[in-house]
Amino acid sequence: MVKHIAAFVGLLVIIVGLVGTGHGKAVAAGESIKGELAGEQLYIVKANGKYGFMNSQGEIVIKPIYDGAGYSGQSGSPVYVVDRTELQQIYFSTTGDRLFDCPLNTCGVMYDGLAQYTAKIQTNDGPVVTRHGYINSKGKVVIQPIYHRAFNFVEGLARVNQGKAGGYINTEGELVIPYRYSQTTDFSDGMAAVMLSVGGKYGYINTKGELVVPPRFAHAEPFSEGVAAVYVNGKYGYIDKTGEYILPPQFSLARPFSEGLAFVERNGVTFYINTKGEKVIQNIKAGGQFSGGLAPASKGGKYGYINTSGIFVIKPQFEWADSFSGDLAEIYLNNNHLRNYQYINRSGEIMHPQ
Repeated sequence: MVKHIAAFVGLLVIIVGLVGTGHGKAVAAGESIKGELAGEQLYIVKANGKYGFMNSQGEIVIKPIYDGAGYSGQSGSPVYVVDRTELQQIYFSTTGDRLFDCPLNTCGVMYDGLAQYTAKIQTNDGPVVTRHGYINSKGKVVIQPIYHRAFNFVEGLARVNQGKAGGYINTEGELVIPYRYSQTTDFSDGMAAVMLSVGGKYGYINTKGELVVPPRFAHAEPFSEGVAAVYVNGKYGYIDKTGEYILPPQFSLARPFSEGLAFVERNGVTFYINTKGEKVIQNIKAGGQFSGGLAPASKGGKYGYINTSGIFVIKPQFEWADSFSGDLAEIYLNNNHLRNYQYINRSGEIMHPQ
């Protein structure tokens, strides 16, 4: 369950496939009820096997009448729903305005106002090939489909591949970090873990493409709060942005730091530490990242939410609990391991869609 919590921190929820051709078009407003606050975060809701979205007050913004949904979890970022009858992905603003449509399985989740799309391209020597580009929140192609692989924009940069080599582009489609890596990761806290040669070690680059931490790690986690967990000789430690260890490898599990604390495991015992490596919160079997002073945690049974002092301020009562994203956190009330999209607010109240 510890890994289960961490897996959802990024809050990328995809019910259907994301890639194909991506020629967006503007359409009239459709089935939606406008929310009151422009630019806020939306949350998936499910009713009678259908999907829609609500805002943080539980007000339905996009009626749950669709066959699937996708969203980034970013405040103000457009979301999409799936209409399998019309074979369309329909994009909406966070106030419920219908923005544009894409053919089913053709376009991706919007990150920082851009989404991936895939097109079939006729090459000069004859074969038709699949390539990737990007559309904006109006469904307009803004970066042409020339890439063999393409990933989401994060911190203004997206990793793309030409052949097997990876590099990074900016939102104008300019190659700002050349194709020189066999493995790339998204930027986080101004740093990205990369691998120079197949089967090699990971190091870190900055947004200028400078290799600031030489490759020497078997595995390298994203930076958070100036610190990253790295894996060496079967153990995790933490480094700073110069590559110096702030905590040498000693942990069998090491989660990212959030609000000054990280959940770790050492010698079969799990606890939260600070950046000095001191045990701050103990007697926790499973723990997630802090957001706004709260983190999901369990002593071995049900999940609740603790504060940074380790006190349960929302009592353990859930089968599983995610970190807060914005004002709400996703929780499970049963143990069927199926997403049922139930949420609580920071007071611990279950938010029923209205």
